Amino acid sequence: MSTKCSLFLLVLARIVMDRCQRMAKKNAKLLLLSALLGGAKRSDRDIAKILEVSQPTVTRKRRELEKDGTIQEYTIIPDFTKLGYDFVAVTFLTFAEDSSEFLDKEREWARSKSSIIYLTKGEGMGMNCFMISVHKNYASYSELVTELKRDWRPLLANIQTFMVSLARPELLIKPLSFRYLDANM
Repeated sequence: MSTKCSLFLLVLARIVMDRCQRMAKKNAKLLLLSALLGGAKRSDRDIAKILEVSQPTVTRKRRELEKDGTIQEYTIIPDFTKLGYDFVAVTFLTFAEDSSEFLDKEREWARSKSSIIYLTKGEGMGMNCFMISVHKNYASYSELVTELKRDWRPLLANIQTFMVSLARPELLIKPLSFRYLDANM
């Protein structure tokens, strides 16, 4: 075998090894993220046993995921009925304006409303905003809608809401959980 051929094979082997190492690092992070989605309460030691790696490796990878923003927060999904909430409102909105200045005002307004748990821009069904809110009673929801109409008139062109009763567990098809994402990783 010629020297050029041997050199080429060494370079190719190095490239393949580098790519495999990068993939292994990425897979390690995905495996850790998958384990956390299955239950963020798990200790690094428990996750290390599941993934068959050392506990310091899990701790280091977890910190990397936190630092790069992949893990934004650790939270729970409570039983809202035990906290006194009666229903969830999924609301679709249409705003006539869509500037960055307007978006900042929307963010500030939404932060002041504790019943809103998610609000984002989007598109579909002729709407350009999507909101999820939780309510202890209909009066709470009605107050939020009244404030929406008052604070955003004339820019708010349309509101459509889908209400989900939390008091009727027999209607639940699949509970809210991020552990289902585990299967897709």
